[in-house]
Amino acid sequence: MVRSTGGTGMPLAFSSILGQERAMGLLRRYSASGRIAAGFLFHGEEGIGKEKTARAFAHALICREPDDDGACGRCRECLLLAGGGHPSLFVITRPEDKASIPIESIRKLWEELSLKAFSDRPRVILFLPADDLLLPAANALLKTLEEPPPSTHLVLVAHRLSRVPATILSRCQKIPFSPLPHETVEEILRATGEMDENCTDEMLRTAVSCSGGSPGRALAMLAAGDESRRGWLRAFCKFDAAATFKFTESWKKAEERDDAFAVPLSLLRDLLLLSSGSNGAIMNEDMRNELGSAAARKSPAGWARAMKMLLETSRMPPKQFQRRLAVEALIFRSHGKD
Repeated sequence: MVRSTGGTGMPLAFSSILGQERAMGLLRRYSASGRIAAGFLFHGEEGIGKEKTARAFAHALICREPDDDGACGRCRECLLLAGGGHPSLFVITRPEDKASIPIESIRKLWEELSLKAFSDRPRVILFLPADDLLLPAANALLKTLEEPPPSTHLVLVAHRLSRVPATILSRCQKIPFSPLPHETVEEILRATGEMDENCTDEMLRTAVSCSGGSPGRALAMLAAGDESRRGWLRAFCKFDAAATFKFTESWKKAEERDDAFAVPLSLLRDLLLLSSGSNGAIMNEDMRNELGSAAARKSPAGWARAMKMLLETSRMPPKQFQRRLAVEALIFRSHGKD
């Protein structure tokens, strides 16, 4: 558990959150009413703006002169937030050497909240993400949710509700976030300034079409590059044990991200569609010829089983299970009989 540290620029305005009108409408109504719940749970796919919204909401709660667009950006609190050192904002994440948020982090949070506040502004605790809360830490958090100190609000960000203990779910106001339209994803990507200068319009369109409405996932695919897609296709279509182990070793760091499976899932989806004789749109349109040839290797039922296995593997919590081993097993099984 850490206090907010490191400059983040001016506090985020609600209007900077694109494509999440429903979620922002709910948060605006909460803010305007002045009746702010002790616990909120922002849930939806990874990379669609939940964390950015959580920070914008926290900034609005701490700001002295918030308006309909959130934090004012001018008051003393906003200037402290811009510097990244406001004493009322806490961020709880999983330590790099841990597989989950440890119960010690929750105990330290208790200690902090039991002390006299440094400011008369509300205290806001962000959990990024709440998926990393295992049952012991979640149970320790219950007391804070049930009997929060005055003017204290918890905002939990979850990529998958199935990973959040039911005891936490039942005590939070749920704010759903939805995948974004392709046009919005492209708009966000162009505005981030994070794309490589060598990124072409075709590369951008491919990443957007494979993103499932997640700008974060699209950025990850652009970072992985075209070789990642072709590496996955080779792994699915040509049996070579040594090459498979080498390929999954290169994927080792990426496997810890929830969006690590975006590329192989998009390929298996296309292989399934093409093997069933569909001539409709596919995600990896620029690889249609290669995918068409590869799709004939298995029946639609065979590709459907492979996709189901990969979906089940993608739902394993990062680091808690050895997802790389599961992926290797899937690749080897994909070369067996239908």
